[in-house]
Amino acid sequence: MFYFAQMQSAPSTVYRQSTDKQRIVIAGKSKARIAEMIAFVLKECGRKIDLSTSASEQISDAPTIVIEANGDPKSIEEYQHHILIFSQLPSSEKESYSILADRTPKSGGIFFDDRDELAKSIAKKERADVTVIPFSLPKFEMQNGRAILINSNEKIPIQVSSTEDLMGVSATKELLSKIGITSSQFYKTISSFK
Repeated sequence: MFYFAQMQSAPSTVYRQSTDKQRIVIAGKSKARIAEMIAFVLKECGRKIDLSTSASEQISDAPTIVIEANGDPKSIEEYQHHILIFSQLPSSEKESYSILADRTPKSGGIFFDDRDELAKSIAKKERADVTVIPFSLPKFEMQNGRAILINSNEKIPIQVSSTEDLMGVSATKELLSKIGITSSQFYKTISSFK
């Protein structure tokens, strides 16, 4: 059963409601769009997923929750993430985001936008048993104002075309490949994301 709220709960409340879930926390400029993409693909693939964003929350018995991190890095620590995604971090918060990354547990992961030098420097710091995975602009071409992803010899038309959305597609693909979504499942579903 889901419930919907108008505003995101405090991080400590979200944590208490999700102690038995894998917590994926997204921080930075494109966090909302990446959270939407992850939730969309997982739902389309028949996976149960909870979502906590600035617009609403959906809390159920799903094994995973995707959290759009709102607030300063210190409050974001309260989510107690397992996986952290960095997308274009503000340079004014370098030390705080570094501390947040240090809180990634063993067997956890940090995904980062490889164009973002700050995120790269934070993510690549040595941390015991933490997987670090960059994401970058996917191969694509533009046709009639639409982006066409290129995967080996396959071309996949998608509904988004901005650079930020394409980076979100890449972040989503990298993350989901680590939690059991195949490339064919991903490309089939992301093509209908708007």
